[in-house]
Amino acid sequence: MKKEIEVPITRDGLWLDSDITYAQVPGWLGNSTRDLKLSVIRHFPTDDENTKYPVIFWFAGGGWMDVDHNIHLPNLVDLARKGYVIVSVEYRDSNKINFPGQLNDAKAAIRYMRKNACKFQIDPERFVAMGESAGGHLASMLGVTNDVDKFDVGDNLEFMSDVQVTIPLYGVVDPLTAKEGSLSNDFDFVYRNLLGAEPEENAELDAAANPLTYINDKTVPFLIFHGDQDVVVPIEDGERLYDTLIKNNAKADFYKLKGAGHMDIRYWQPEIIDIISDFLEKYL
Repeated sequence: MKKEIEVPITRDGLWLDSDITYAQVPGWLGNSTRDLKLSVIRHFPTDDENTKYPVIFWFAGGGWMDVDHNIHLPNLVDLARKGYVIVSVEYRDSNKINFPGQLNDAKAAIRYMRKNACKFQIDPERFVAMGESAGGHLASMLGVTNDVDKFDVGDNLEFMSDVQVTIPLYGVVDPLTAKEGSLSNDFDFVYRNLLGAEPEENAELDAAANPLTYINDKTVPFLIFHGDQDVVVPIEDGERLYDTLIKNNAKADFYKLKGAGHMDIRYWQPEIIDIISDFLEKYL
């Protein structure tokens, strides 16, 4: 069979820039240097190459013990197709550094992308922080610390690390209540590893790593998802985050996913992608 067809161009092409070094940090026992990487799903425009795209910074989970920043790239393509540049960020795990090292890394990645906005055709005024589990905690911390300068360390300090919207999926909120409220004791140690102390024994460290500490009337809009069958991170943490945001006059929506557990495939269904897209269209 031989046919001639005319194919209309209805969407952008997508390119992947993988494992870009955005920062260098102390390596083995502090005696060497290691790179921190990010991967970018960006657009090859069909019309105006001067188009500027909003950005979703993605932070994968892993209990702050292990981070594979590329693991969710196939799922994130759905959001790229909605018109976003996706930046999936590696951050140091708790075996390498305690909190706030992870937040320092995340903010460094955001500053790097603002510096390189033209290169990646991105709009530096439309940045979104999104993540799951431990990465959801990191996304929440980004959403409440736009005005907290002490977490900005490293290079490119002339650029802001602000985000405009935050989307945590089954994210940890307060390390202490997450530990106490979890229905599984298998992961209690991750909170000690993150803080460098048991959260119940060091209220100051726990408060510093708790997004609720920083919420005020300048906090960015939050879109929160949490499953009602999550035995790792209690849904009560997500509900408390939502309630505190509303109490402080921040914009927030909360979606309870019926039957969803931790790292559930329900979070990547088209309905959720549409909810995210609609929320971002409203607040960006």
